[in-house]
Parts: sequence; C-alpha cells; structure tokens
Amino acid sequence: MKTYHILALTLILSFMATSAPASDYVTAPPPSSFRGLEWGTQLADVPDMAPVAKAGFNNTFFRPNENLKFGEAEIISVAYYFRKDKLYRVGIAFKGRVNQFFLKDMLLQKYGPGRGVGFRYGWMWPEFSIDLSFDNEEKTGALFYTFEGTLD
Repeated sequence: MKTYHILALTLILSFMATSAPASDYVTAPPPSSFRGLEWGTQLADVPDMAPVAKAGFNNTFFRPNENLKFGEAEIISVAYYFRKDKLYRVGIAFKGRVNQFFLKDMLLQKYGPGRGVGFRYGWMWPEFSIDLSFDNEEKTGALFYTFEGTLD
C-alpha cells in the first residue's frame, strides 16, 4: 500500500511539473500581424519602410507616416525589426503613465491576464511574446511584440 501511495504521489508531481509551463501561456490566440504586416513579411514587400539611421540599429526600420496612436494611447514611435529580411518584432515607444495604462488595459482586454513584475508586464505563447515595460523615473515605456518562431 505504501508503494502505491509513493507511485501515485510521484505521478501527480511529475504531471504537475510538466504541465506548469503551459499555464504560463495565454489562451487567446497571439497576434498574427501588426498594422497589416504579418510576421515574416519580407522587407522588400513593404515599400514605405525607412532604415533607422542611428548606429546600433541594424535591420531596424520605421514608417515616416506612422500613425502615432495605438488604441487610446499616444505613442512616440514604432520600430520594425527584421531578421533575414523578415519582420519578427515591433517596438512601440511611449511617454507617461496614462499611455502605459491605456496600452495595458487594451492588451488585458484582448489577451486576458498576463504576468507582471514591477513595471513590466507580459503575455507569452509558445512562439510569441508581448512585453510592456515602464521606467518610472524617466516616465517612458516600451511595448514589444516579438515573433519567436522560425522564419521560413
């Protein structure tokens, strides 16, 4: 009987250990695109992209006529990141706690609860993540959408 209890306990604990990471994932589907651009879109297929001209920003682009509203938030800029000439990440810069609130509220409504630590909050999927951060001293923040799968 004692062997049965040990075996049952071992099975339960191993099940809990293997299923725990899945609980970190969001159940709503991840975004398949950003402002009409699907993840993996070829850079050559987006004619209105301009390279960021600062050192250290290789493969980073922007749209000169970008809409600087995202939901209810007023944003500073949007950066498009390419790997192997394919879109895999988008970064949004913003200023102020009000805009951080608007962005977080919009994402909570769309994807449900995520995970937060301090002024960082995020949502995870097996091949995608959304990360919202805020620097309370500088009163600025960033929102990143990152496709983490393979780009064919």
